[in-house]
Amino acid sequence: MFIVQGKPREPEGIEKATADSREEALETASDFLNRGFPFVTVVADGRVYPVDEFAMTVVSRRKHGRSL
Repeated sequence: MFIVQGKPREPEGIEKATADSREEALETASDFLNRGFPFVTVVADGRVYPVDEFAMTVVSRRKHGRSL
């Protein structure tokens, strides 16, 4: 399971969503960015990734033929 967080500049209004796959988590993160959240993170692999760094893990897994 992946947890995606969209954070506005103010502490109020943080939104969280869960995803079952890396691709779904990346899609949710992209949706948060498109909605104007300036800070988007994904909790995966026991750490918190900024969305751009998490996207690289998805690309890397595709490149090496690993399942998502």
